[in-house]
Amino acid sequence: MARYLFAFNGPLPLPADDLRLIQQQTQLLDTSRRTVLVDADTEQHIQSLAQQLPDWTVSPETVVPIPGTRPTVRSTPD
Repeated sequence: MARYLFAFNGPLPLPADDLRLIQQQTQLLDTSRRTVLVDADTEQHIQSLAQQLPDWTVSPETVVPIPGTRPTVRSTPD
């Protein structure tokens, strides 16, 4: 399963009918003010859902690792 973000581009609040449709066809993981995080089986399923929701944009979730802040030795002392 892959995770996707649905971002709402219309006026707030989020349409209840759209949220209900998203929840019926995917596994709803989290919602925020304008975005919804879902888990879905296939990308084709997500694309067909996105065509039914014209005010939403869909993108796959990207994970950016947090850089390490621990000091490291760059070279050995002479």
